[in-house]
Amino acid sequence: MSRKWFPNTPLGAFTPFLLLYLCLVLYLHTDTMYGDEARYWEFAQNLLQGFYSPPAPDINLWNGPGYPLFLLPFAVLGLPLLAITLANAVLYWASVLLLYHSLLGYVSRRTALLLSLFWAGYYIAFQELPSLLSEPLTLFLVTAIAYCWSRAFREASTRWMVVAGLLLGWLTLTKIIFGYVVLVLLAGSVLYAGISRTANARRLAYCFGVAFLLCVPYLLYTYSLTGRVLYWGNSGGMSLYWMSTPVEGEYGDWNNETFTANCGLPNMPCSAPLLAVHHQADIAYVSQFVGVAKDDAYKRIAIDNIKAHPVKYVRNWLANIGRLLFGIPASYFYQREATLARILPNGVLLTFMLIAAVPTIRSWRRVALEIRILVLLLLLYLGASSLLSAYPRQFYVVVPMLLLWIGYVLERSLRISLQIGSAGEAGCAKPPATGKECNLTFL
Repeated sequence: MSRKWFPNTPLGAFTPFLLLYLCLVLYLHTDTMYGDEARYWEFAQNLLQGFYSPPAPDINLWNGPGYPLFLLPFAVLGLPLLAITLANAVLYWASVLLLYHSLLGYVSRRTALLLSLFWAGYYIAFQELPSLLSEPLTLFLVTAIAYCWSRAFREASTRWMVVAGLLLGWLTLTKIIFGYVVLVLLAGSVLYAGISRTANARRLAYCFGVAFLLCVPYLLYTYSLTGRVLYWGNSGGMSLYWMSTPVEGEYGDWNNETFTANCGLPNMPCSAPLLAVHHQADIAYVSQFVGVAKDDAYKRIAIDNIKAHPVKYVRNWLANIGRLLFGIPASYFYQREATLARILPNGVLLTFMLIAAVPTIRSWRRVALEIRILVLLLLLYLGASSLLSAYPRQFYVVVPMLLLWIGYVLERSLRISLQIGSAGEAGCAKPPATGKECNLTFL
């Protein structure tokens, strides 16, 4: 990798992780596809034949084309599936390098190294490396966007901001929930640019404008299939349905139409009969529809459930936060050791998130603009994700952005506390009210 782009990288610290990721893939990969893998590969094969979704009424827009487009070159070249999963390992390693260099713009080299090593060893994210799943690409794109933002604002570069927009557009096509995030941030950035009339505000509008423009061909395609404007996909209705369950003892976690999403695990009883008691009638009703009509039917039932049982939906939402972070609770499901494995890294991460939130809120206007935008993106994405059935893989893909925010805030808070504590040595008779006398720029 060129030193022009990654100068002074501590490769001695990071290269062993690349070897670890490659070894994990080689050891765990199989050519048998499970779960979402087959669907992603089918979409890539569809693209090879010149279409994405089957025509109406059997429309299938379960996910956006971002990851199938990534798979397309492997399909065209006829490469084995192992080559794709080995690429996953490289994407993860590249995200570690990008995070490190993003952090260097805001924190000390030591802090950048520690936070990057935390991400490099964040074993929760290792689970999808041997599989044809979109998470390795997503976490790479998330980290690359943060890196481009940091370069764009530090160098006052419109070019880097446009690159960030292209990456954000690809991320949106990969995880279509970002489509709603981009629309909100685009509207906000255009309004902000009109009011402030600053170069940075214009660059933000360029970024989100480019991201949205990259999605326009896909949105025109979905419009041609459905006749609906800004139609991103038809998977949300089913997720909202499960999230809205009014049944006591169920927590809003997703399941499939045969209630077997959690069946087949070693030494675990299947909960399908218990779920069928309360949901078989709804599934039978919805099954008479296909495509977009089916998505609409799920949404109708879900909205009725929420209106009739708003408190239960709030309880399911609180449970959803637990699933994002720790993978619990789940309906009629025994816990496993994996829960304990998630508690340590995500418990530490949650603690520092809460600590960093205090100075961020108190000194919002003193936070660098790019970090504020990053925080807003995180809030919008995690907030939107929490409204539908969620799982840890929806959380860990944005951990690099969280680490950049945490590092930025806590290092400045600590630095300022130390400077104020030694104000006499810094040439100040007493801790200043504004901090300007001691060159304090934050908090």
